[in-house]
Amino acid sequence: MYMNSPVLSGNLLFGMSDRRSGQYFCLDAKTGATLWASEGRQGDNAAMILAGDFLFLLNDEANLIVAKTGAKAYEPVAKYTVAESSTWAHPAVIGKQILIKDKSMLALWRLE
Repeated sequence: MYMNSPVLSGNLLFGMSDRRSGQYFCLDAKTGATLWASEGRQGDNAAMILAGDFLFLLNDEANLIVAKTGAKAYEPVAKYTVAESSTWAHPAVIGKQILIKDKSMLALWRLE
């Protein structure tokens, strides 16, 4: 892991490595085997939140990526630009809303 706190869903551990200039990955938590890895250049940092069957990945480039929590492949289903400057703070999910902090602002987004 590189500047990232992983999340665990059952036996699946999701995180971000510094390989290939930032790469999301999924490991089998029991064996340590890599199940999949995304393309590189995903960013320098990503905060991850698990919400049901989805991962919310907020990278330092202010991109919020919603991806499925599967063992077969990296499956993003949506991508949003959520700020005009870097986002290094961990987002907070409050019901059907998510708080995003960038360099100078705090924004509340509605999840639908």
